[in-house]
Amino acid sequence: MESIVPLADLVRYFNMRLRQTPVWSNEDGLEFENGRVCAHFKGRVFSTLFQPQVNRRDQIVCHEAFLHEIAPEGQGLPAQMIFRQVCDHELLQLDRLAHALHALNFVLQRGKHDGFLALNVSPHSLPAFQDDIIASIASNFGLSAEKIIFEFSDDGFAPVARLAGTIARYRAKGYQVAIDNFGRYSWDLERLRALAPDIVKLDQCLIGRAGHLNLARRVLLELSAEIRNVGMLVVSQCIENAQQLQVARESSANWFQGYLIARPNPVCQSFVCRKPCQARTNA
Repeated sequence: MESIVPLADLVRYFNMRLRQTPVWSNEDGLEFENGRVCAHFKGRVFSTLFQPQVNRRDQIVCHEAFLHEIAPEGQGLPAQMIFRQVCDHELLQLDRLAHALHALNFVLQRGKHDGFLALNVSPHSLPAFQDDIIASIASNFGLSAEKIIFEFSDDGFAPVARLAGTIARYRAKGYQVAIDNFGRYSWDLERLRALAPDIVKLDQCLIGRAGHLNLARRVLLELSAEIRNVGMLVVSQCIENAQQLQVARESSANWFQGYLIARPNPVCQSFVCRKPCQARTNA
C-alpha cells in the first residue's frame, strides 16, 4: 500500500518524537533498511515476528506481532524475557518503540494479507499508554483502527475500573481490544463483562490441560460457550498438537493460534491458509 509520506521520512519523524523523551539516546530508534524496519534500544537491535491466527475455515484472519532480538550470535531472547530485563522507567518507551516497529513492518506487507494486526501492551505501560504513533502510522498507510487489536493482560485482582476505562477509551477510537491469557488467574465472567473487550484469548493452561483431563476439557468447552454468549470473540491459543486442536475446534472458539498452525515468522503469511497442519482433524 502506498504511503502518504515516504517511509524513510516517516521513520525520521518518529525517531524525532521518540527522542524527545529523556530515556532515549541518539542511538535509540527505528531504522529502515532492505525493505524492513528494525529498532535500536539501549545497544540492542530488535525486529518483528508475526504469528497468524486462523478462523474455523482455516483462513488467516490476524497476525500477532512479537518483539524479537537480533543477537550477534544468532539467538535472541523471546519477547517476555526482553521486557523483564528492561527497567520500569524504560518499559513505556520500549512498548511505544515496539508498536511503531510492528505496525511499520505490518503495513509494508499489506499486499500479502488483509487481516488484523494484534499488538501486546505491557501491563507496566498501561497507566500511561498512548496510541499516538500507531494512529499516525495507520492514517498514513490507510490502515483503519478497526484492523488493529490491542491485547491487554488482566491479573484478575487489580481494580477493574482502570482497565475497563482504558478498554472503553480505545474501543471508542475504533480499535479492537482483547483480554489476553484469560483463565490464568481468574475465570470471573462478571469481571469479564465489566471489562467488555471485543476478544478473549484463553490462557494456554486451558488448552494444555484439555487434551489430558476430561474435567479440564469440559471447562474449556463451557467457558468458551459462556464467553461467546456475552458477545465476545474467543481465541484458543498455544495449540501445539493435534489433540489440542481437536479440543479447540470442538469448543465454540472462533480463532486458533499456536505452533501447530504456524510459528512466528518475519513475513506475514497469505490471507488464506489452506492447510495449517497435516494432522488436522475434521470438525
